Amino acid sequence: MADERKVQFIETAMKLFAEKGYYSTSIQDIVDAWGISKGAFYHHFSSKEDLMLAIIQHHFEKMMESFTVIPQDSESEKERFIQQIAAHFANMHEHKEFLQMMMAEQIPKISSDIHLYLLKLRAYIFSWYCDRLIEVYGTEVERYVFDVATMLKGMIRQYMFCFFLQTNRIHPEEVARFLVRRLDAIIASFSPEEAPILNKEMLKPLIEMEEKERCVLQEKISAHIAHMQKKILSLSLDKKIQHELHAALDTLEAELMNEESAPREYVVQGILLYIENRHLSLLADDLAALRKDIEQYRKTNNRWERSKWKKH
Repeated sequence: MADERKVQFIETAMKLFAEKGYYSTSIQDIVDAWGISKGAFYHHFSSKEDLMLAIIQHHFEKMMESFTVIPQDSESEKERFIQQIAAHFANMHEHKEFLQMMMAEQIPKISSDIHLYLLKLRAYIFSWYCDRLIEVYGTEVERYVFDVATMLKGMIRQYMFCFFLQTNRIHPEEVARFLVRRLDAIIASFSPEEAPILNKEMLKPLIEMEEKERCVLQEKISAHIAHMQKKILSLSLDKKIQHELHAALDTLEAELMNEESAPREYVVQGILLYIENRHLSLLADDLAALRKDIEQYRKTNNRWERSKWKKH
């Protein structure tokens, strides 16, 4: 299925779920709206639950894309943070059907896969808030970052709900600036004698969930690289080229698995481009799969004790 076509299917199904409810919408309703057969549906999705998971994943990725499109060269980290929050509000307002669907149904109970994905999603978003707060406020917030991230998450969630109830166009940037001013006041109010309520030990399950996801992806990437290296040695290539490709993949793995510093995007993309430019058709599918896993790793590599991917 072409990506554009898949997005159309996902958006159509989401509107049906929002209007009729997940449990009241049948696969027949979905295929009728799409204008395809049930056989075609099962070619793309294994079940209605699988479709729901695809909808949630699609909108989460769109949300994260709305964060990353904010220019790196904003006048300050705080201004960039404001624009990211504003983009989040704007994105959710433009896709109110998704919000309606999520509020109307007990989504986590649909399947264990959806439940697990939503837990990972919450861990990732909370981690993202913590990272950004430290990048914006520095040591001023570090001791209280879990408390402030919890407050911010709660404020954003409640404002989202209020926007859902009203029909007038919201002003995302106005709301984002309002919330960040509240954060300024909250952070300024902390005194050295005041202990934080939340700490790393209390949030250990959340942290470990993200760590586990990261480790699974690391193992998957390493397996992909090992498979490609083995395949390269089996190809009828000049020994020098074989050695260079093998070494390039070693360097890529070392860059991605380095525990001391975050992966450098220009190094990762440069190596992938180098391999791609060799035009080895037998490696094309492997390279595409590796790119996909690296992109997923990039999205989940958002940790409290480690900076995000650096751009140079």
